[in-house]
Amino acid sequence: MTIKSRILATAAVGLLATVSACGASDDGGSSGGGGGDAYDIGIVQFSSSEETTEAAIQGYVDYAEEQGWSTSKVDPQGSVDKAISAMNDFVQKGVDAIVVAVFPSETLTAGVRAATAAGIPVISIAGGTAEGVPVSADSGAPNATEVSQLLVDDMGDEGGAALVLGYKSGLPCLGREEELNSILDGTDIEVTREEVPIPGQVEGGTQFAQAWLAKNPEGSGNLAIWACFDDPALGAISALRQAGRDDVKVYGINGTPAAVQAVEDGDMRATAYLDAPAGGKAIGEKTAEVIEAGPEMAPETVPIPTFLVTEDSLAEFAETYPEAAAR
Repeated sequence: MTIKSRILATAAVGLLATVSACGASDDGGSSGGGGGDAYDIGIVQFSSSEETTEAAIQGYVDYAEEQGWSTSKVDPQGSVDKAISAMNDFVQKGVDAIVVAVFPSETLTAGVRAATAAGIPVISIAGGTAEGVPVSADSGAPNATEVSQLLVDDMGDEGGAALVLGYKSGLPCLGREEELNSILDGTDIEVTREEVPIPGQVEGGTQFAQAWLAKNPEGSGNLAIWACFDDPALGAISALRQAGRDDVKVYGINGTPAAVQAVEDGDMRATAYLDAPAGGKAIGEKTAEVIEAGPEMAPETVPIPTFLVTEDSLAEFAETYPEAAAR
């Protein structure tokens, strides 16, 4: 069975259903039997529409369920204020730890302070460590190195023009764009930067790409679109299809099923697959240690493995990450 057929066969499988009300338990979250302490974990999502982060949270919840822990989730839909409010609610509920996704830890000061005052450690998925946030999974700059270098290599000495779709409110995107900038430094590539919204990242990618394509007609030279995560890149692909253009190379990061499919179809040059479930599990495995040590634990960053998916590496990707390739 090809990667394409496996993805299509499971396209209807959704991620873990989100809970919109603060403190509502996940299905099965309080059951299971891994032994040890039965911790109560509050999870502050970033946005349920961001697939890779949700996959990392899924990996964490799966591990928690195996241990017999109780988990509750809140979706702040990309709002820092709502995220802080959710953290404060979890503090009032007396959870053992709070897991926060993507929001830079330094922007969550009020929530982190409340948690620290209550002796509750905060664990970050891709938001960075900070005082009161001793552990974070890193999905920033290292995950952008190979795909960004590939863009430059594809452009060659002739240079060209590139549309960069970023998101400054998320620490992973900040790190990824900084890595891109360092690789672009000294090249003859003319860069146009746009900030995509979340929610609405796919539509934003489409709209920004449409405007950029109008200014860079076919025959303009080497053209590329780089997005700090796959969703805007997929939106850009939609714009290319609508315009009947096949002269622009598209690069994404995260390796979502739709992006991998786009690589196989020839619509996307490359995506950097993040083993997000493994990252979530790794954070889960650190949780008991963090709870025991408390908010003052020495800071530690947990890496998330990355695999560059191109047309040439699809077979290796399927062999290395069969579960991801089958989604």
